[in-house]
Amino acid sequence: MSRLIFLGTGAGGSRGSSRHKPAIYLDGLLFDCGAGTAERLEDTGLIEAVRCVFLTHLHSDHISGVYDLLVAMVVGRRGRPLSLYAPPGIERLLAEYAALGNKLTDPAAGFELSVHNPLVETCSEGDVTVSGFEMRHVITDVGYFVRTPSFSLFYTGDTSQPVNFKMEADYLVHEATFTERYREFARATGHSTGRQAAQFALDVHAKRLFLCHVENRTSAPEEKLKEARDVFSDTLLPRDLEEFSL
Repeated sequence: MSRLIFLGTGAGGSRGSSRHKPAIYLDGLLFDCGAGTAERLEDTGLIEAVRCVFLTHLHSDHISGVYDLLVAMVVGRRGRPLSLYAPPGIERLLAEYAALGNKLTDPAAGFELSVHNPLVETCSEGDVTVSGFEMRHVITDVGYFVRTPSFSLFYTGDTSQPVNFKMEADYLVHEATFTERYREFARATGHSTGRQAAQFALDVHAKRLFLCHVENRTSAPEEKLKEARDVFSDTLLPRDLEEFSL
């Protein structure tokens, strides 16, 4: 069975620490890396298991944990390479951070970082492939389609609807930042509502929908869940650190 762990499920504007910024772990693959991701990977004993990191876009709530993750791997004497897939611009950010005196790799120990554009390159890890699809956000955002021998999963990152993804996915991990009351604001800021996430689950013939990137300023996360379940009954709203077997 595959392990799907929601390390962080909150949106960038979420208040408090009940929901950390976005990060999802799936069998050695890390999708987004918000603040605190490195610590949560260490707490769960999974930091060494991470083989590839996939960033949907370069907004701070999705990448602010990358620097700490790389430093933690250096300190932990990681002895193997790491692949990072992200939209263009991440290399410049990492270079500027390293220029401030932060050691982000350790080639002498075998820890090197390779950076890839997911809209150009498909990731193949054994019998698992990860393909990138451009979504609808205010900056370039990449959704990731994961195919394994036993299931498929699509992770949207931040997006408004509709999107140009026409394939079927067994599992859908979709942002649900707002409720329908804020539908126009969601569209203007490149986000989705719980109801829109549920409609997309129907469109891709998903077996189950996981809501993430929920904010708690305009409405409670549970309100997004209720909206979604009115359209797609097999919808879940994971808590931080909640794990599912696929």
